[in-house]
Amino acid sequence: MIKIKQKRATSYHNHYHPDEKSGICVVHRKDETSEELIRRFRKKYSKSGLAKEVRDKMFYEKPSNRRRRKKMQSIRQIQRDIEKKEEQQERYEKFKQRKARQRSKINRKENKNDSSSGRQNNSKGNEGNKDSVGVGSA
Repeated sequence: MIKIKQKRATSYHNHYHPDEKSGICVVHRKDETSEELIRRFRKKYSKSGLAKEVRDKMFYEKPSNRRRRKKMQSIRQIQRDIEKKEEQQERYEKFKQRKARQRSKINRKENKNDSSSGRQNNSKGNEGNKDSVGVGSA
């Protein structure tokens, strides 16, 4: 009796190729168009950071200039983060104001309905009280 192992039908096994482990290597898959192959290559290339590294090493940059550039980048990033937080806070404040206006509008409607129904209830309640007072006094 011969046992045959079957591969699991996971996406990992369908798309794994040992040559693609190291470097930027893309192997043509079965039923894959050339556009998809190129798209996969571009994605791997951009994620690897190789293009940025090549651009940075095209010309020599003094270590002091590199430190200065990185420091300026970090300062710009911090400023962007601060601006982003301020914008989020402003949006949140506007949201709170809008909700408060909605609540006050709802409260005004409820108060209006309560006051109009309260007048009717008070007039009925007063009549009932008069009768009860009259009965008690008579």
